[in-house]
Amino acid sequence: MQDWMRWEPTRGRRRLSSLVLTPARVTVGIGALLAVVAGLMPWAAGTAPGHTGVEPVFFSGFGGSGDGLILIVLAGAAGFLTLHRTPATSRVRLVHSLPVVLIVLAAMTWINGYRASIVEIAAWERRGGTGSIGLGLWLSGIGILVMAAGAVVLLPGIIRWRRGANDPADVMKVSARGVAEAVAGTIGIFVGGGVGIQFAVSLTSVPVIGLIALGAVFGGLLGAYAGAWIARTVVDEVGRRRTRTGGA
Repeated sequence: MQDWMRWEPTRGRRRLSSLVLTPARVTVGIGALLAVVAGLMPWAAGTAPGHTGVEPVFFSGFGGSGDGLILIVLAGAAGFLTLHRTPATSRVRLVHSLPVVLIVLAAMTWINGYRASIVEIAAWERRGGTGSIGLGLWLSGIGILVMAAGAVVLLPGIIRWRRGANDPADVMKVSARGVAEAVAGTIGIFVGGGVGIQFAVSLTSVPVIGLIALGAVFGGLLGAYAGAWIARTVVDEVGRRRTRTGGA
């Protein structure tokens, strides 16, 4: 795997040597940074009647369906896969395609966040208040457009992919261990995601969608790792026992 990914330790090397800083990749990184920062900002702001009269109100990307959190995860992943030397120099074509998919998903998330912001503003207006789209939503949209601009420059290289003699696709084999890890990891995603959601719900008396989404994401990741590790351990142990039995 290290040969396929062209991985090399980065300790003792010059600063930023772990990044591939071509203009197109830096463009994607800048867009990802803008989107991540914007995901933490209010997406709509205004005023609405409250307990003490007309009060300032805002709608966060962590509210509603948690589109701000999802956008942060998607943009961060797209920036990492584009800039870091390991995925950027990978001979796995899918690795180079993933940032494009993530940017498309980020654009879809932005559209959903825009709709949620409009719905929230309409709710303030029905109560006699006012509201407008905030800087965070516009900035996140700009970040997605910047990422897309960089990805478009990189896209021809993905489409006209030149396979090498040592590409992983040429030496990849399906094994019982790999199948078991994939199945157990998939199950772990759902189990871990459910546990993460339950944990997030227990933290606050009022459900917070952003916190629930965060619990689902990290719970799913941990569940996938745990499931794959358990499957790998079981398959290896069964293999060792068969070897000992055959040798005896």
